[in-house]
Amino acid sequence: MAAQKIIITCAPTGASMTPSMSPYLPVTPNQIAEQSLAAVKAGAAVLHLHARDPEDGRPTIALDVWEQFVPRLKAECDAVINMSASMGPTAEARLQASLKLRPEIATVIVGSINYGNFNKAREQGAGPEDIARFKYQWEKDSFGPESYDKITSNSYKTIDRMIEVLIDNDILIEFEIYDVGHLYILEHHLSGRPVKGKIVVQFLTGILGGITSEIDHLLHLKRTAERLFGDQLVLFTHGTGMVNIRTATYGAMMGTNVRVGQEDNLFDRPGKPFKGNVEQIEKLMRILGELNIETATPAEARQLLGLPQR
Repeated sequence: MAAQKIIITCAPTGASMTPSMSPYLPVTPNQIAEQSLAAVKAGAAVLHLHARDPEDGRPTIALDVWEQFVPRLKAECDAVINMSASMGPTAEARLQASLKLRPEIATVIVGSINYGNFNKAREQGAGPEDIARFKYQWEKDSFGPESYDKITSNSYKTIDRMIEVLIDNDILIEFEIYDVGHLYILEHHLSGRPVKGKIVVQFLTGILGGITSEIDHLLHLKRTAERLFGDQLVLFTHGTGMVNIRTATYGAMMGTNVRVGQEDNLFDRPGKPFKGNVEQIEKLMRILGELNIETATPAEARQLLGLPQR
């Protein structure tokens, strides 16, 4: 029996890396669109998207920015569109763009975490002296002393409301899990509002406030998720920092789907940045090809995710 094909997600920009860290981080709508389209041609089947202010690259949830690249991607490629819904003070604010633009998937972070952006800066080779030279003040604030006081808040009330709205609007939910306890939080939410289709779980490992990317942790997460959610489960694995390609390889070898991209890591090795998202997809495709692990097309990804074909 042939092994199931692996879905590759590309996360082209995210909300934490900054323009001063790499000239290859896409920040304008056109840059995000161009790098996303190139990643799909290289083998990505899903695009996990964030929006940024085109003036200074700061993350934003402004609808007018989303509108400058999401419709274009829908028109110019057949990838599954996945919009992050992680920013905003309320469930309604976080979901505004998704409800307007109707992606096939919206991503919801399940638990609150001490994100630790200062550690992410160190992982990308940016010390205090580098941060002091960053171009924009928001970048310095994001990685400097203020980052020690920042908590990513995802309350039970907010997440429950987001799940309710997305289910009622027939948008598939991808649940981001930063630690094993988040799986039990997810079980709590879904016990009160069951999902009829697939339960998509994305393991995000390597954040200082979450679980690390060692293989034993990944296996424990996988086994726990399978026990809790059974046949409905569709798993994705990705890691942050320069272990992101290695973590994706672990995930593929375990039989989970995977994610890479400039959201999670900017450098191939210390001092050598990836020149865009396509280099990450191409590198992962080479590795999986050597391991005889087949990857899914967008149409195959829709089938595996229980989504209707376009």
